Amino acid sequence: MNRFISVLLGGLIAGSHVLPAFAEQPLPPKPQLIIILDDIGNNQTLGLRAVNLPAPVTLAFLPFTPFAARLAERANQNGHGIMLHAPMANESGAKLGPGALTPDMDRIHLQQTLSDSLEAIPHVQGVNNHMGSLLTQQPEAMSWVMEVLAEQDLYFVDSLTSPLSVAAENASEAGIPTISRDVFLDNERTEESLNKQFNHALSVAKRRGHAVLIGHPYPETLSYLEQRLPTVELEGVELQRADDYLLRQQWRTPTPELPLVSRYQLLLEPQ
Repeated sequence: MNRFISVLLGGLIAGSHVLPAFAEQPLPPKPQLIIILDDIGNNQTLGLRAVNLPAPVTLAFLPFTPFAARLAERANQNGHGIMLHAPMANESGAKLGPGALTPDMDRIHLQQTLSDSLEAIPHVQGVNNHMGSLLTQQPEAMSWVMEVLAEQDLYFVDSLTSPLSVAAENASEAGIPTISRDVFLDNERTEESLNKQFNHALSVAKRRGHAVLIGHPYPETLSYLEQRLPTVELEGVELQRADDYLLRQQWRTPTPELPLVSRYQLLLEPQ
């Protein structure tokens, strides 16, 4: 019998009032950890390891890469989240590959390029930026990006490759569910560094209620996650896909974000 009903009946039988304190209260939600793996699609072997990870993660696929579509299908079957990892112009001038979004594009060209990239990824639910330290600083270009996402009911994750990014702000203004990266997992790929960064993400989640951890399909990263993910929930956090987390957040009071510069600093100085 339900504990609350038992207490209620006991109180009635005894002729006494039931104290509200005895009623079962819903447990507060566990801290949420959102793990994103970028750059999926170029390597089939590593991609298969990513889509077979033993817990819900979100995989970000580069458009028009040889294995992106097939791996996205497998990821969907395995219950993982699926994003387009949209190449965006960066300050260093690094090559972006197919589907690149650049400052010299007009609105029609940029939006058509983004739409074509989205169409290339089956079951896509959202977008995050690949590189993008230059383009994410440009309000007009990012507003064009968000128009496409709004039309397709997609979310946006700001990888936060620049402290001057306006991407998340533009997404919010467009009414698009959005969240930003907190910690990069694998700037260094030693086991000690991976463990340190992962534990830091757990600390952020426990302090604030959620954290976004971004990594890549490096062999070292995948080996680490294959071992660590099965025990994460024993550490008091819940693993969530980005889309599931953002859907839940629509019904909750927002939790405070870390200061933007503090989160960007995690890109440069592993905590």
